Amino acid sequence: MPTVTVTVSATGRITCTPDPVPVSGADQTISFVLETSTYRFPTANAVVVKTAPNSQFPQPAQTEATQLVTLFDANTDALTYDYTVRVVRKSDNAELELDPSIENGK
Repeated sequence: MPTVTVTVSATGRITCTPDPVPVSGADQTISFVLETSTYRFPTANAVVVKTAPNSQFPQPAQTEATQLVTLFDANTDALTYDYTVRVVRKSDNAELELDPSIENGK
């Protein structure tokens, strides 16, 4: 199960590690773990694959907790998919986003 570490700098810059996310093996769940405690994931649309739903990402990502989002990836091709990750600053509910990618078949 691939894991993406999401951090936010003091200046509000989001970083996703790794980027791109290499995914190998069919039927994988990608976990996104937010490690900056002053931010949280929104309850909806925290991670959105830009071309989903499609056969690779048939379901929307699920916000499991304020610091954890999961995304099912069928991973039956070898294509790259762009996605948007969104976080919310707890102090004022300001939303930030970044557009990294997922590499299937890696």
